[in-house]
Amino acid sequence: MDELKKLVLVLKAFQDLDPEMQIPTMLSYLYPSMQNPNKPLTIKQVAMKSGVKQSSASRNVMAFTEVTRHRKDGHGLLKTEENPMFRTEKLITLTDDGENFKNKLIEILEKNE
Repeated sequence: MDELKKLVLVLKAFQDLDPEMQIPTMLSYLYPSMQNPNKPLTIKQVAMKSGVKQSSASRNVMAFTEVTRHRKDGHGLLKTEENPMFRTEKLITLTDDGENFKNKLIEILEKNE
């Protein structure tokens, strides 16, 4: 399977979650999923890495939490918690479902290497 086909399969995995998901929203899951769990990213760091405003990054991350900013069911792949050392920061970590989705993406990329 060539690399572009793998990319399409990864994008389709996100599309299965939400058919209209935008790339910055996908990135708001991917960056925290690549992070060492002992050093979680903040919303501000996701904004900087994604090239979007902090408010947009916050909305995008919320799409992957249990409840979205619209008080609707989210995907439950990420959770945010207040940083105990700096209370205005939100730290982003993966849920168990988030770990499973990450493994699914990795499996797609590793398949038929």
